[in-house]
Amino acid sequence: MREFSLTRGPLRLLAGQEVSFAAVVTTDPTWSRAKVRGAQTLPPAQSFIASANEVKSEDRVIHLRVPIRIMSKTTLQLIPGERISGRAKVLISRERKVAALFILEQPPTIVAPANVIQRWSTHLRQRFAHRSQRIDGDSGTLIPGLVLGDTSRESESFVAAMRRVGLTHLTAVSGENFAIIAATLLWMSQWFIRRQRVRVLLTALALVAFIFLVRPSPSVLRASVMTGVLLLAKVKGSRADPLASLGFAVGILVLLDPFQALDAGFALSVAATAGILLLAPRISNYLHERGASESVAEFVAIPISATALCSPIIVAISGQLSLIAIPINLIVSLVVAPITILGFIAALVPWNSLAHLLLVLVNPFAHWITWIAREGANFPLLTLPRNLAGIAIVLVGVVLVLRKKWIFLTAEILLVLLIFLAQSIAWPGSNWRVANCDVGQGDALAINLGHGQAIVIDVGPDPLLINTCVRDLGITTVPLLVLTHFHADHVGGLSGLLRAASVKNVWISDSTQPASEYSAVMSELSAVAVSVAHEGQAVHFASEFGEVAIRVIWPRENFDQATHSFSDGSTINNSSVALLISIGALSLFASGDVEPPAQAEIVAGEALPHVQILKVPHHGSAYQDARLYQELHPEIALISVGAGNSYGHPAQKTLIGLRRAGAHVFRTDLDGAISIDASLRIRTNKKAWWKISWG
Repeated sequence: MREFSLTRGPLRLLAGQEVSFAAVVTTDPTWSRAKVRGAQTLPPAQSFIASANEVKSEDRVIHLRVPIRIMSKTTLQLIPGERISGRAKVLISRERKVAALFILEQPPTIVAPANVIQRWSTHLRQRFAHRSQRIDGDSGTLIPGLVLGDTSRESESFVAAMRRVGLTHLTAVSGENFAIIAATLLWMSQWFIRRQRVRVLLTALALVAFIFLVRPSPSVLRASVMTGVLLLAKVKGSRADPLASLGFAVGILVLLDPFQALDAGFALSVAATAGILLLAPRISNYLHERGASESVAEFVAIPISATALCSPIIVAISGQLSLIAIPINLIVSLVVAPITILGFIAALVPWNSLAHLLLVLVNPFAHWITWIAREGANFPLLTLPRNLAGIAIVLVGVVLVLRKKWIFLTAEILLVLLIFLAQSIAWPGSNWRVANCDVGQGDALAINLGHGQAIVIDVGPDPLLINTCVRDLGITTVPLLVLTHFHADHVGGLSGLLRAASVKNVWISDSTQPASEYSAVMSELSAVAVSVAHEGQAVHFASEFGEVAIRVIWPRENFDQATHSFSDGSTINNSSVALLISIGALSLFASGDVEPPAQAEIVAGEALPHVQILKVPHHGSAYQDARLYQELHPEIALISVGAGNSYGHPAQKTLIGLRRAGAHVFRTDLDGAISIDASLRIRTNKKAWWKISWG
């Protein structure tokens, strides 16, 4: 019923119209990260969720009470609980938990302030955010996230590293924080209050206040309810049925917010709590019987039991399993408590000097977590099929461990070792020469020079995707980076490459458009030697596979862009740097996004040699000159393209033309990342259901 009211409600009839509205703010405004859409970078925007009360269009007034998302390109100073009014354009939203997306024309008007509790909690959060800014680095962004759930300053790369090693729950307030606060309050209150029931009641009230401070988001509500289940189990002991308590908590959460049932985080919270309730006591007793102290046994049992039941869900979501997640969680668990407790005190005390001292004291602990995450992210992951087969593999492993079938467990360990040793036959292979990264709707290609060095042509739109690909390829040094042109789908991922490898020299297009992307790139390359590529320019590199020669054959100085281009996009595309590259006995042609006018000039300019590999221009769009394929006569055509893109790439006409030219076509939307060795053997990282890899 809730979903029907959102997806079939009256706001859908107002899509595309400008309306006046009245609403109550329910979440803090947060900045989105800049995103690449096609060739352009969309600027960041602020958005928040509000409960709409009244919406007025030209011909109707609608009274309702549904959640909406409101977005603004300007900074908004709003807090939850405030009543606002304003004008906005209504759009249909893909977000299932809101009825519509409202795009603000100008900042809304605050009609009524929030209540005292909400103003107080906002004041504490803002003051703590200001105090934590004095702590530099990732640790300074982790502390407010871990203590109060303020993740606004956490970088995308840091969150990705934490996710990779199984520490995502520490990037924001989680059940572990609630458990620490609850345990601390219970321990301290025993010196003043003798009755256990009273201590538990006061602790529960304190946790309610904590919820208001960290904001009652879905993840916080999950954490608080699951902590309540664990507290109840702790107080009642054997008299309480843990499964019944957990089932009651799940029912309450789904009733409060039915969309929790669709959230992967909800499933992980339930699985982790079930593991702690059902498995932790058995594992703890097992370790205690074999000589471990009770405290040590419980300390080790909790992360093992939680990870054991979460692993099948993690595989179903991501297809990846970190085999170092348990030891890393054990290591960092030692420092989470002091960060949470001292950080919480630093948030509450009114004296800035004392708060700063407390933050300085916890900073080494936070730095330890961030260092562990960054280093742990370099360890390979076990990649399993994202289907029932992958889930079954993990479940069988968990069952075998719990039932102490050591023979089968040993066999699984040997299987993992064999996967690791067989890395040379998996993507990209130990002898790869050319690799086309899977960066979505964009371009990124690498040419192997050996010993961790590679030439890179374009970096795609997403820093995380190019960073992952470069790490998987083992690239640590880039003697030459070529940015064919400055469209965002070719240069947006530059920061990810710079984090993964040392770039020595950069060639760029002679066009400085689009200006915003050009400015951003040049700012990031301020410490790197940059030069404009010109026709006839050549360079040679020594590699362990033979000489690599690169020659620039485009852009041409006397090419009349005004005559041959139909839009600003075409002008920029036709300024792309085109390269002829030989890699030992292999040859490659790559030309960014050049369109037919430039392609025709390239064909007319000189006799092109036959090449083994063609990097197809412009993601295989329909706008191609077939004579280029006929001249190059490639054996392999690589198309870098995003799955399900809205541009119709690659065009069927282009695919037919490539096949007529004798090329075997490989595309990243279907094949994933692609690597080619000296014998033109192709490897891809798009796994069939039975394939398991390590990387």
